[in-house]
Amino acid sequence: MKSTQHYLNILLSLPPQLDKGETVSITTRELTKVLNCTPRNVKLILRKLLEEGFIKWQAGIGRGNSSQMTLLRDLGDVAEEYFHDQLAKDKIKEVMDLLYHKNLPLPLYNKLRDQLGARFGFQVEHTQSAIVDILRVTMDRRPTSLDPAFVSTSTEAFFLQQFCDTLVSFDSKTKTYLPALAHNWESNEDGSRWTFYLRKGVRFHHGRPFTAKDVLFTLQRLKTVHSPSRWQYEEIDHADVVSDHIITFYLKQPNRLFLHFFGSFYMSILPHDTPFSEKKMIGTGPFRMAEFTDQVLVLEAFEDFYRERALLDRVELWFIPDDIQNGQYQLPKWNDARHEEESPTTDIESLDGCQYVAFNFRKEGVHHHPSFRMAMRILYDRTAIITDLKGNRMAPASSFLPDKSKHVHDGDMTLKEAQAYLRESGYSGEKLTLYYWDKKEFLKDAKWLQLRCHSIGLHINLHPIPVTDYYSTDADQKADLLLICEMLEDDTEWGYLRLFQDESSFLHRFFNREQHAWLGMYFRRFKQLLAPEGRSEIIDKIEQRIRDENWILFGYHLNKVSKFHSALKGASMESFGWVDFSKLWIKPYLYTKK
Repeated sequence: MKSTQHYLNILLSLPPQLDKGETVSITTRELTKVLNCTPRNVKLILRKLLEEGFIKWQAGIGRGNSSQMTLLRDLGDVAEEYFHDQLAKDKIKEVMDLLYHKNLPLPLYNKLRDQLGARFGFQVEHTQSAIVDILRVTMDRRPTSLDPAFVSTSTEAFFLQQFCDTLVSFDSKTKTYLPALAHNWESNEDGSRWTFYLRKGVRFHHGRPFTAKDVLFTLQRLKTVHSPSRWQYEEIDHADVVSDHIITFYLKQPNRLFLHFFGSFYMSILPHDTPFSEKKMIGTGPFRMAEFTDQVLVLEAFEDFYRERALLDRVELWFIPDDIQNGQYQLPKWNDARHEEESPTTDIESLDGCQYVAFNFRKEGVHHHPSFRMAMRILYDRTAIITDLKGNRMAPASSFLPDKSKHVHDGDMTLKEAQAYLRESGYSGEKLTLYYWDKKEFLKDAKWLQLRCHSIGLHINLHPIPVTDYYSTDADQKADLLLICEMLEDDTEWGYLRLFQDESSFLHRFFNREQHAWLGMYFRRFKQLLAPEGRSEIIDKIEQRIRDENWILFGYHLNKVSKFHSALKGASMESFGWVDFSKLWIKPYLYTKK
């Protein structure tokens, strides 16, 4: 197969119109660049290509003179042979290198791309003793961090929950907390002392039983590694490990949201006796990490999971460019005429997330002037961007929460009014920098807003932020504005606190001391209230001031649609917009192939 790869590299370096049987003039020096090797190795490669019938070779006379190479195999045949061989070996990187080679002819690219797409979705492997259900999903990027202390995006949080568990879990239907690793808990009357009773018989993926020492270790680790989430646990005065299965926390002041903190993904329980490794994640969750490389993340069902075993046997997440993804969890082509009438796909929709523009109040600039922010409010017209760009931009937002967003109509204010506010702010032609997530949809929004700004004489430079640079970006120092999307968890009360108080959150990083002091006053009260109605009122008060003073500019809510084959069962949208892999399954009658 090495010779096939070398021949393929040579063919892709030649003019595309060359066919099998044609002869081309080429020098050894040119081949050293194509094959990225020394002249000596080029001669060895040519000898193998001759022996295996890929080429005929007539050496040129004299040093540096061109030789004559006759092509004996067609590009399409060789490319498909190499493509399928690499697929069979799960060498997706090599497959992608070929697929996205700049000189690959478009018809061949389309053919190979379709064949690659067929490898994803639901697959069934038959072994001597079992039928193995596998889900292969494509992702356009590798997870940034799976360390519970530093998870920064909804995707990472979702995957972390496949490997690890927390003491309690949030039920989005009843808006209450349910037992997880803790089967029961209690607090004193004012919520300043909390005791958790842990399940017996729970095991980590490496086999050791779970105990209270693991809970204490996980908590202490957040402080040791300076997790941006450690603010949640700073009110803990001390913890008492009563026994292997009982642990009590004593707080400095009452906290009615303490369960929320111990149900958050940051408190995903890790074993105290094993050094943490993202490549060898160990938890108590429904899946164990079988492999994690630059190409793939493989999840395998954990047979000793303390709850119901996952119905899928394996999930593979391949990190490949998003333009080969079709957005559908597929099944193989089964031959079952009894069910041909079924709809081929089922859509699950949810209105989620909030796209918005944030101002960096920690950096000096004209954006501190209320009139400038008012000009930007007019420019960032929520209904206009939805109308112009369409896509999954569904509903204008006036809140981070879709169910709190009231009717919004920005069209009554004109660009002339925005220009008047801009003059009033003292803007003198300086260029401002708008940072945005380095993704296609964010770029569309950023360019749309940039054109609107330029139309009234406001100059905006665009600067992308790769998701991998979430922590390391210089946006804190150099951005004037930021275009970002926030997707809150099902536990919106905890998500709201995290949004403003996590050190990694851009709102926390962009707001100044005065803003944080005002928010802190409300959040201290927020954590002490027993009734959710009171906490909802506090959210309303916070967002009212945000809107009145344009601390941020709410944009729109997104419509997330996931497509599923109709024979795929157990699919339901979970927190973070993903589907719980452990509940997916295929009807047994579909195992009869053609």
